[in-house]
Amino acid sequence: MSTNSIHQRFTLQAIERLKLRKQIETLFRSGEAFSVFPLRLVCRLTSAGEAEAPVRVGFSIPKKRIRKATGRNRIRRLLREAWRLQKHALYQQVPEGSQLHLFFIYSGAEKFSFEEASVAVKKAIGKLITRLGTPADNPGV
Repeated sequence: MSTNSIHQRFTLQAIERLKLRKQIETLFRSGEAFSVFPLRLVCRLTSAGEAEAPVRVGFSIPKKRIRKATGRNRIRRLLREAWRLQKHALYQQVPEGSQLHLFFIYSGAEKFSFEEASVAVKKAIGKLITRLGTPADNPGV
């Protein structure tokens, strides 16, 4: 049994959330964006200290898409839960001494189930892992 699986906790703590306005503005200004329907992701790799989480994440559900707050809150909860259960695959791929800032933006027009949220987050994590793996494989890129 590896030591990594022993310490693996399926939580989403405050230190793992992207909350500071300055970090969010920098992410949207200079981050890289891509879509995995029904999600749009904005990500940016930054330097980090030892005590910080390897990934900081934020979630947004536009009022223009889902009018009622209860619907937006439900989608946000589903996305957070799907992320909480699947984040460890991405955590292992973030380079040492770096931190990934990540923002999920829901772009679908209707409500969706936990299974759909889980599939969308899994696809997004897979796409992020390939993007993180590319510079390490090709140092000249």
